[in-house]
Amino acid sequence: MISRLIQIRKTLHMSQSEFGKKLGVSRDVIGNIEYGRVIPKKIFTEHLCSIFDVNKDWLYTGKGNMFNDLVDESKELNEALDLFSQLNPSLQKYALKQIKGLFDIQREQKK
Repeated sequence: MISRLIQIRKTLHMSQSEFGKKLGVSRDVIGNIEYGRVIPKKIFTEHLCSIFDVNKDWLYTGKGNMFNDLVDESKELNEALDLFSQLNPSLQKYALKQIKGLFDIQREQKK
């Protein structure tokens, strides 16, 4: 499970400090978990799954998708989310800006 916790953090492109802050714990707590010095308690893993919408089955067993399906099961949406999660933060901001631009164009066309 520890390797999957690390994988979540890295997929989200977060440092240990950022990840811990989002979860309400210190960087040291995250570091201790990642280095195997501390076994995360169930309350921590449940909170992590809630905050980041992580699939509990994947976290505990490695089976299924890392994240719960957010909107629907469409192949295109899942592919887009997977690709987006692999971009570095500055490219994620750029991609989001482009998507918002496309949404604005679509909205204007509907008027």
